Amino acid sequence: MNSTTHTSRLRRALSCLQLYLVVTCLWLPCPATLQAAEATPTRRADLVGAWRLLRIERDGPAGIEPDAFYGPGTSGLLIYDASGAISVQIAGQKRPTLEVPLTRPVPAGSAADIAAERAAFHSYYAYTGTWSYDESTSVCTHHVEVALLAVEQGHSYQQEVRREGDHLVFIRRGQQNGSPVIYRKVWQKI
Repeated sequence: MNSTTHTSRLRRALSCLQLYLVVTCLWLPCPATLQAAEATPTRRADLVGAWRLLRIERDGPAGIEPDAFYGPGTSGLLIYDASGAISVQIAGQKRPTLEVPLTRPVPAGSAADIAAERAAFHSYYAYTGTWSYDESTSVCTHHVEVALLAVEQGHSYQQEVRREGDHLVFIRRGQQNGSPVIYRKVWQKI
């Protein structure tokens, strides 16, 4: 094979390789396109539905840890309806079992009964009301109308929220001993 034939074949191979690279680059999504797809804003309609609590966690100086109040294994139900109504129920994993009272108010019980009732009360959280969502900031606001803790009635709570597949992640940022802390509640669509 003479050098002219070899050079000609090499040029054709390089041309084919260049064409292949151009077509591949046009066909495959670039990193900017992938980031844009991952950063798709959460819309109000994305929140509507029933959600099961997967976990509550805190990401701070010691890394990711379960919520200090409820601990691991927390369960719950969050319901957003399209009209703007909301219901939130959260329970710690190891709640005491109590007898269902036959009358209300419940008659005074033993010290053990009172301790069990106190533990049951402190391991449960619930409220209902309305909600609003600002799509430009990804902030969801819960407007509490009725709550287990009556002091919360009339209060509004804001949290950043984002939809990640079939998960809804609420984020609240804070500080602990001068270090940033991120609190997350992760819910799964039912």
